[in-house]
Amino acid sequence: MDPRQRKDVLRNITYGLYVTTTAQGEAVAAAGVSWLSQCSFEPPLVMMALRKDGALCALLRRSGRGVVHILGEGQAAVAKSFFGPTKHEAGTINGQPYKLEEGQPVLGAFPWYFHFEVREWVDRGDHSIAVAAVTGAHATGEATNPLALRDTSWSYGG
Repeated sequence: MDPRQRKDVLRNITYGLYVTTTAQGEAVAAAGVSWLSQCSFEPPLVMMALRKDGALCALLRRSGRGVVHILGEGQAAVAKSFFGPTKHEAGTINGQPYKLEEGQPVLGAFPWYFHFEVREWVDRGDHSIAVAAVTGAHATGEATNPLALRDTSWSYGG
């Protein structure tokens, strides 16, 4: 397989941009995620691929639950702040204010979010896949279009 062609082809799979948060006790982790999809209607399940060596994956394995925030158009700068390590201080995560709901951090800047509980882990390659049940869903503001990876200068895949 030609590696360049593989990269070009796989980068044409469409992805959204999300920020996932989790907490257990005083520990908090957050990260930008693009490999996420609904995978069942009943029960409502999502699958999310996380870097095995990331702090989010490690803490989510312990906590078993978290929140996915769906970014809206125009929120690429906010998304970028979650591409590095988690900075948790003074009621903010990576500079974004949050509140606790059901013991999990909910960021205030995003138009949609949902709570989840991990049901299963699948370990393959350099990412772990969390299969998670959606336990609550919320719309927080005016309708907008979700931010897609293709709408930014970034790429993740290939």
